[in-house]
Amino acid sequence: PYSGKYDFVKTEMVWPITHMIAPKEKSVSCIQCHTGTGGRLANISGVYLPGRDQNSWVDRIGWLAAAAALAGVLLHGLGRAIAAQRQRQGGVK
Repeated sequence: PYSGKYDFVKTEMVWPITHMIAPKEKSVSCIQCHTGTGGRLANISGVYLPGRDQNSWVDRIGWLAAAAALAGVLLHGLGRAIAAQRQRQGGVK
């Protein structure tokens, strides 16, 4: 049976935001890897590499996702502003 006690578990998460490149002092410019022809990763297959590979559907889906996120944030903010305005009007009466 459940004791009724609970606690948090200590966790650690590592996100490689540098996508595993060398430190700034030892790294090359982005274009040396992310280019269509002659780049360091030109012969790597099986992965979509921004700047090297182009797919109109992937590009469209990416832009649509970004636009949908922005629209969602704006609509949510507008809804909260309208709700706050209505609450203020209702409190004054």
